[in-house]
Amino acid sequence: MTSAEPKTRRRFPHLTSSAFEHPADRAALEALKKIPLLDVAFRKFLELGLERILRIQLMGSAIHVTPKQCSKVYKLFKEAADILDMHEPDLFLMGNPKANAFTFGVERPFIVIHSGLVDMLTEEELMGVLGHELGHVKAGHVLYRSMAYFLAEMAKSFLGLGQVASIGLAIAMYDWSRKAELTADRAELLVTQDVETCIRINMKLAGGSNGVYAQTDHDEFLRQADHYEEIDHTTLNKIYKLMNEIWLTHPVPVYRAKEIKLWSETKQFKEIMAGRYPTEEPGDGLRRCPHCDSKISPSFFFCPDCGKNARI
Repeated sequence: MTSAEPKTRRRFPHLTSSAFEHPADRAALEALKKIPLLDVAFRKFLELGLERILRIQLMGSAIHVTPKQCSKVYKLFKEAADILDMHEPDLFLMGNPKANAFTFGVERPFIVIHSGLVDMLTEEELMGVLGHELGHVKAGHVLYRSMAYFLAEMAKSFLGLGQVASIGLAIAMYDWSRKAELTADRAELLVTQDVETCIRINMKLAGGSNGVYAQTDHDEFLRQADHYEEIDHTTLNKIYKLMNEIWLTHPVPVYRAKEIKLWSETKQFKEIMAGRYPTEEPGDGLRRCPHCDSKISPSFFFCPDCGKNARI
């Protein structure tokens, strides 16, 4: 992690996830909710206690980032959370050369960043990744994202589902997961407030090397995204792309770079940056959790505060 010059960034008081939610995320989630077996899968997820198991493992073998532990990383994390107007969850730094970060949990969501990611990114870029993961928490993705990592195996092993049903459920979950990433990418842009930083992150994730980054070009990377889309000109190519992407939890980096570039040029983004954005959920507005009475989004299956089923 190399240092970046201090920058004054705009903050967004009372920001709600509806302000930056990607429409494909919303549509895929609505389709996901219609799957009859989904509630059964979620109950099994909670019963297994996987969140607590992973938290215990991290507390014993990773670094818990706090104001007194990895203070520079924590400062970036705190600023990202303040920009999005949210309380920061627990953050862990795990020793792993793979450049990765993820959000996990329901009762107490937490974020994990790998040491390989910290080594590869500048402070500004790392702050963007932290904003991306915070975007998952703010948008209520954490339960679904956690499920997406291992749903295929769990569905077949623990739910007693038929092979076709378990595969269908996994495909639907992965499809939503990729689209949810586009929402989190928008949170990343709101935190960095610099689209070039977001493009750099995707280029580094694609190339995986600081040594060659100076030789890369943003415009060429975006043109590569156009070429990737143009591959669809034949049916066979479409099938190959589908086979390549169907089990991915994230969209390919070139597509993400192009999507965030396009959103940075929209009226929606410019209105948010000007301080004009929705501060309440659309439609019926916020509702109360039947267990702890917290205000939650109408789209949430589970309460972010108490972790219990909010739709009973």
